[in-house]
Amino acid sequence: MKRGMIGFFIIRSVFISLVIVWATTSGLGAQQRDPEPARFVDGSIPRPSPLAASAGDVVLSVAVSSSGAVGPIDVLRSTPPFTDDVLQAVKTWRFTPALDSKQKPMDTHVLVDAVFGAPSIMVPTVGTPPKDVTTADPRVPFPAQTNAPVYPVNARAEGSVLVEVLVGRAGRVTGATAVRSAPPFDAPALQAARSWTFRPAAGADAMSPAYAYLLFVFRQPVLGPVATPAKK
Repeated sequence: MKRGMIGFFIIRSVFISLVIVWATTSGLGAQQRDPEPARFVDGSIPRPSPLAASAGDVVLSVAVSSSGAVGPIDVLRSTPPFTDDVLQAVKTWRFTPALDSKQKPMDTHVLVDAVFGAPSIMVPTVGTPPKDVTTADPRVPFPAQTNAPVYPVNARAEGSVLVEVLVGRAGRVTGATAVRSAPPFDAPALQAARSWTFRPAAGADAMSPAYAYLLFVFRQPVLGPVATPAKK
């Protein structure tokens, strides 16, 4: 009797172990994790044309494949001649791919917003104002309230800062990092980025929270012609 009970417990233990192994290997025992959004790895940064005499804002919805490559790009907001420069640069970007809840690479979309400062202050500038091309893409967070950074008083040239922001489910920026740095422009760029709010992404394919990329291009200000004193 005692020997029979020992055999029973041994068989039961082996059976339970086999069930656990089967559940784990079949994925039933694997824990679901939150999806992970795509993140910028490398790529060229657009520079404004020296002939551009105005400010600009270019907003893109960038398709990122499961391999991290850039696919089709939808222009959501355009400002000639900046739009073409931004498109050509973003096509060179590479990302770590987004991961689904099972940690498998997946296709996704990423928001890119390039803000170009005006090259002159205290004098009028000419150029085409930004124009919304299409309705906001629900697959990416879309800027709702923005602030342009101020050109730092200690700067003596032009500079571009690419800021990675993490947009939370409520549309607020929960983190900001300069992934392409250009001192002394980093501090005003980060300060501006943290003040932005977004319309959160929505839909089955949307990532929330999601990373978005804000490019701030600082143009060296031109104060305008220097007045000459009148002759007596």
